[in-house]
Amino acid sequence: MKEKELVEQIVKALVDYPEDISIKVVEGEKSTILELKVKSEDIGKIIGKKGRIAKAIRTLVSAVAVKNGRRVILEILD
Repeated sequence: MKEKELVEQIVKALVDYPEDISIKVVEGEKSTILELKVKSEDIGKIIGKKGRIAKAIRTLVSAVAVKNGRRVILEILD
């Protein structure tokens, strides 16, 4: 499973407006950046208390990326 699809599945399960999710992939020399945008009402559900949910999503994405021999960074945009 690719990192983008993993993030998309997790985020769709957490938010109230799954149709407003957008994930932009920015390829760099050494790493790939996933820019996640959700509706403003859903941003708190993605970040979680003290950033715990965001950290958990980033950990899962990093684990999948390392397994595929890559480096992926998840950025949550408002």
